[in-house]
Amino acid sequence: MEDQITLTPHSTSPRVVVLMSSYQGEKFILEQLESILVQLPADGRILIRDDGSRDRTMALVESLNEPRVTTLLGENLGFGASFLTLLAMAPTDTDMVMFADQDDVWLPGKVDRAWQHLLPLASGPALYGSAQMLVDEHLRPLHRTPPWPRGPSLAGALTENIITGCTAAINRPALEVLQQGGVPAGVRFHDWWLYLVISAFGTVVYDDEPTLLYRQHGANQIGHGAGWWGRHQRMVRFVWRNDWVGILLAQVSALLRHYGHRLDPTARDLVNQYFALIGERATSRWRLIFSRRRWRQSALRELALRLLLALHKLRLWPLSGRRL
Repeated sequence: MEDQITLTPHSTSPRVVVLMSSYQGEKFILEQLESILVQLPADGRILIRDDGSRDRTMALVESLNEPRVTTLLGENLGFGASFLTLLAMAPTDTDMVMFADQDDVWLPGKVDRAWQHLLPLASGPALYGSAQMLVDEHLRPLHRTPPWPRGPSLAGALTENIITGCTAAINRPALEVLQQGGVPAGVRFHDWWLYLVISAFGTVVYDDEPTLLYRQHGANQIGHGAGWWGRHQRMVRFVWRNDWVGILLAQVSALLRHYGHRLDPTARDLVNQYFALIGERATSRWRLIFSRRRWRQSALRELALRLLLALHKLRLWPLSGRRL
């Protein structure tokens, strides 16, 4: 059974814990760990949950013989549930929890930069995310992710994610709120879940400066692709193969199940105005599709949202008939 991790006493601040879910990561994981360890405080920790790898991932990690790295072997849950399982186990006395993918490279100063953004927000739950420098398999630069035209918001978080998980960091109050939700059934993307919950109860800050080299390669489960065309190709392929609206609605359902009673009146009214909970399952209301409110970051994304929601309500999408 995977239980909460306990840390030994520390002497420096902030107390930092990095969460990493690994899977078939033998090709790049050591390079990533080296980039994290070189800037991790002496009393910092990296908690790695292996999600059922069959390669040499864990053997390579253990070969480091690094006391700041703790490894956990788990069954294959998928990356979202694996990260949320790690989050549920994170020490409650941590000052900052950071998330890391196995195949990127952290740029120098990433830990300090995240902490400087979160420190002024210590009185309440806060989430930090940043831009990324996209690189190919050999770390050759492709381009940096562009700034989001609209800032973080709860309305935005209900319909799309702007926080890439490998850049995310949360403070202690945010950890406390998120651990109260555990590992919610139906939540597919841990980073979108962080963005949604903290948007409802705290502050989300986005840093336009890249803090890592975001490696794009054939084994990426989720990625941006090379350039505008590559990014949108991946998005279209994902939507084609998955019930994306079902994923969105399942996450809204989880928010209402686990936190509905705690939402402030403004947040509760926003959710209830555009979504309905029927039993354990949320559905979008027609007024969301026809509302004048701007939900997403771009006009193209807004059009795609409303089209997919309409097709879903008319039971014309997904074509396979899958529902979450």
